This record gives sequence, C-alpha cells and structure tokens, in this order.
Amino acid sequence: MKNKNIGKGRFTRAALTVLAAMLSSSAFALPYYYTDWTSANPGAGTAHGLITLPDSSTVTVDFSAVYGDGSAGSFVGAYTSANWTGWSAYSSDYLSAQVSTIPYPDMLQLQGGQNQIYKVHLGAAIKDPIMAIVSLGASGTNTHYNFDSPFSILSQGYDGWGGCPACLIQSGNDLIGNEGSGTIQFIGTFSDFSWTVPVGEYWHGFTFGIRTTQALEPTTTATNVPEPASLALLGLGLLGIGASLKRRC
Repeated sequence: MKNKNIGKGRFTRAALTVLAAMLSSSAFALPYYYTDWTSANPGAGTAHGLITLPDSSTVTVDFSAVYGDGSAGSFVGAYTSANWTGWSAYSSDYLSAQVSTIPYPDMLQLQGGQNQIYKVHLGAAIKDPIMAIVSLGASGTNTHYNFDSPFSILSQGYDGWGGCPACLIQSGNDLIGNEGSGTIQFIGTFSDFSWTVPVGEYWHGFTFGIRTTQALEPTTTATNVPEPASLALLGLGLLGIGASLKRRC
C-alpha cells in the first residue's frame, strides 16, 4: 500500500526550504561604493569627491569645515591619490553582515576641538549611507563625533595604533572613540548631514560609502524585496497549505 503522506512531507520540506532561502537572502552583506576624494584644500576647509555606482551613474560628495558664523574652517589633511592603505590593512574593521566591501583607499583627516562644524553634501538623495572611520580618539583620550542624524555601529576592530572591538561606543547621536576604527550607518535617506568634534585629538580619518540612491531604488516600489515580517507570513501560508494537504490525505 502506498504511503499517501510522502507527498505531504515533500511539500512541507520544500516550503521550509523556500522560506529559509528567502529569509537568509535578506541578510546577505551587500557591496557599498565609496568616495574617490578627487581634490582637497585643508587650509580652506573643503574637499570634493565622486562615488561611481555599477550602472556608471555618479554621486558627488562635498565636504566643508566651517565655523558657526559660516566662515571657512580647516582640517588636517587628505589622501586623494588612492594611497591610504589603512582600510585594506585592517579590512575586517569595515566588513559586516551588511557591508561586503572595504573603502576606496582615500580619506580625509580631522583634528577637532576647534569649534567647527563638519558638513557633507551628497549630490543625490542617498538611502542609509555609511561612514568608515579610522583612529577616532586615542588610548586615554575619548573623542566624540556629535552627529545631527541617527546612526548605528555596523563593525569595528583594531588599527595600526591599537584599538579594540569595543573602542567605538554609541550614545544617542554621539559616537565616542578611544582609538576606535569601524563603520557606522546613518538611518534614513540623506542629502546633507553634519557633525561636530568637541574634543581635539590629532588625528582621525573618515570617508563615505553608499549602496544605492533613492532614484535608483525608491523606498516604496512594487518590486521591493519583502520585509522579514512579510516573508514570515508567506512561510506560515506555505506551511498552512502543507497542513491542509495532510488533512486531505
């Protein structure tokens, strides 16, 4: 006599396999594309860069250091010739469950403690941009990046001056570093954001990366990947069909 439950078992296993694949695919790390800082004038407090996406579209990135009255500030220096090796030397600091690529080998360097505001303007609305940071603070010296926008820490680790896997700490919109290096992600869609560095420390560096733009991938579209909750509901539906088949058998 044939076992009529075989078909039901195969369907249930198939449903679970499909559900697991969909849930795991939503957690894959994705490539981010970083700023190629093409020019910088530290004495005038300005720098300009370009991010190139896989479809060959580009997003401009403009950085400025200014005082509260709007007059030009300054910053320490810049690597604009693809010659900063620190990102690749400590690549694990910048890789995570969300990010699969390390920064382009450029960066800008700050000192802080000069009552300046550091501003970034992106040439397009960007979804959840990231900021790679190296050597924020020093052993015994906590240095703060006080941002005007919410963020989360994605990854961190050691660097050429020490560091540790917990040397970056978040407190609200305040990032506190004690020789901290890693990546943070801003939550939302941005064209502009800024931060201050109340405590001076020589020096700490940064750059920016993006995955896509709001224009290329709108927040709400018919083709969006389902959220995990939607996937879970779909999985329950598949399992419900399997149970129904079991009763019929």
